[in-house]
Amino acid sequence: MKERFLTVPNIPYSNVSSLIISDRLPEIISELEKSDIRVIVSEELSSVKGSERYHADMSFCHTGNDELYLSCNISNQLKYKLKGEGFQLTETSMPVSARNPYLNICIIGRNVICNRKTAESKLIKKLEDQNYNILHTNQGYSKCSTAVVSENAVITSDDSIYELCAANHIDVLKIVPGHILLDGYPYGFIGGCCTLISKDTLAFSGSIESHPDYLSIKSFAKNHGKMLISMSDKPLYDIGGAVLLKEFVQ
Repeated sequence: MKERFLTVPNIPYSNVSSLIISDRLPEIISELEKSDIRVIVSEELSSVKGSERYHADMSFCHTGNDELYLSCNISNQLKYKLKGEGFQLTETSMPVSARNPYLNICIIGRNVICNRKTAESKLIKKLEDQNYNILHTNQGYSKCSTAVVSENAVITSDDSIYELCAANHIDVLKIVPGHILLDGYPYGFIGGCCTLISKDTLAFSGSIESHPDYLSIKSFAKNHGKMLISMSDKPLYDIGGAVLLKEFVQ
């Protein structure tokens, strides 16, 4: 089947054909590949010490079509592979770090949720030039903290992101924090344990049924035309989400 670049960041309009994701949970990669999704494994970032050093949402940001931003210390081998996929690569000015998660921004429809102080300035300038609405939050890990459900709907446990979305007419579901594993931290975040894999499917890295807000999440997703699937029966785990690249042409 033919494939195309995602035109709208984070939002597929058919079945996803390729993405970038951590390989910390091999069973998740196996499940994705069963769905004919070509997996590109994110690298360990030497400039980040915590377990988030493996996370795709720390290393990459796809702004739609063939534009892909990445940390400047990604290996030449992976850069070559992404160029082979047809991407135009723009590197961060400095290596991504835990204090400066330059690419951990959440693009939803025509809005961008980010901390302007920690986001890569040339990335934000590019998005402003493309008439995106930049919404500032003090949460530097905006992508990790936000599960994108549709072009105007998200799920988060972060108070500041919840309030920001509500104030800007983005439909938002507030869930309780915790109940998502992340090595070295008390808990992980909802955006880091799920990704859309088709126009109507939101996939989770573990059992979404085990989350205390499962029924609210299921209902919210259904209201936006999405069903939930669990790619594992293990507890939810924050793997840094996935960076969606391409989708099949149907």
